[in-house]
Amino acid sequence: MTDATTGALGSRGWRGLVAVIASITIVGIMQSAVAPLLSLNLERQGVDSFWNGLLAAMPPLATLAFGAFMPTVIRRIGAGAAIYVGSGLSLIALLLFPVLDQLPAWFALRFAMGMGIGIVWVVSEAWVNALAPEKSRGTVMGVYVSVLCVGLAAGPLLLGLMGSCGALPFIVSAMILATALLPLPFASGSGGAPSFHNGEVFPLAQAIRYAPVIMIAALLNGGIWSTQLALLPVYGVRVGLPEDQALFLLTAYIFGNIVLQVPIGRLLDKWSGHRVLLLCGSIQCLGAIAFPFMVHDGPIAWICLLIWGGFLGGLYTTELTMLGRAFGVNELSGASTAFSMAFNIGALSGPVVAGAAMQIWNPHGMLAVIGGAGAGVAIMAVRLADARQPRPEQHSA
Repeated sequence: MTDATTGALGSRGWRGLVAVIASITIVGIMQSAVAPLLSLNLERQGVDSFWNGLLAAMPPLATLAFGAFMPTVIRRIGAGAAIYVGSGLSLIALLLFPVLDQLPAWFALRFAMGMGIGIVWVVSEAWVNALAPEKSRGTVMGVYVSVLCVGLAAGPLLLGLMGSCGALPFIVSAMILATALLPLPFASGSGGAPSFHNGEVFPLAQAIRYAPVIMIAALLNGGIWSTQLALLPVYGVRVGLPEDQALFLLTAYIFGNIVLQVPIGRLLDKWSGHRVLLLCGSIQCLGAIAFPFMVHDGPIAWICLLIWGGFLGGLYTTELTMLGRAFGVNELSGASTAFSMAFNIGALSGPVVAGAAMQIWNPHGMLAVIGGAGAGVAIMAVRLADARQPRPEQHSA
């Protein structure tokens, strides 16, 4: 695995990295297909949009509710087994959706699925960070985020091909999730799975004291990301774009997340995390200021969105890289859980705050919230320093 002195990663460790990145990418395909699948089914049944939105909030709520127990589960059963358990729980829930079609049952299944995928997400990010060589940690995390975004972008396209009616899309999604487990025996058997011995979770307040920039930036990042996904097409329609062009805005934004992560990761291997965080936060703020002047300019708007979206993904890449530098391997399951909880708090609150802002200042209130969050990240990167510093021995597995 990783040599603490040289930072080199053996072939078994690289196989483990490739396997877990491939696995979480397939999970991303499934997850991004299931979210609109459930929403479209409820819409077809005439369910009120309030309940539809509340169902979509179940996964982050499950992560927040179950987060305190995740590191203990991971410590007791191991990284690979935790992914199997989380995926198995989610797979069963997927197969039960078309069988138990009452709304209360769907809430319970969506919550259970959120618990399962939450475990998979936390383990995967801790796994990648534990195995990433220190000298190329930023590049590895950039590849991870970039490939993950490909998976997230592919899910809705797959749903468009198979449709949202009947049991078939649920069965196909379950099969995709089962496929995500195939690389893991190869990784674990080759010695490419890390061992997380410390099951103690870091409460959010304690994690903020240890690494304030990382955790607060994760919260703001979650708010920006979920706001853009939910409200960017709405903003486009309100400024007068046809609906299909408004949706294309989101396509360009996600595409930027895919293409810019490796260059940002390479930058992280040369610069401090705080400097890259300052850059990414500043571009979020400047993008929010500039976008109203470009939104009707076609290709210029797409270029703006590509850069804007790419550096939002860069926030996530930077935060994960800084997380791996700030916490030891035995602390990563707890630190990654706290990080995920902070991100999900932002993901829950961001669209609510931005939606209210759009009512006050229609339609630019959303951009004001995003610009303010970006400015907050940039200011933190300049004025705050993480209390916890990396130790030379922490990267050995």
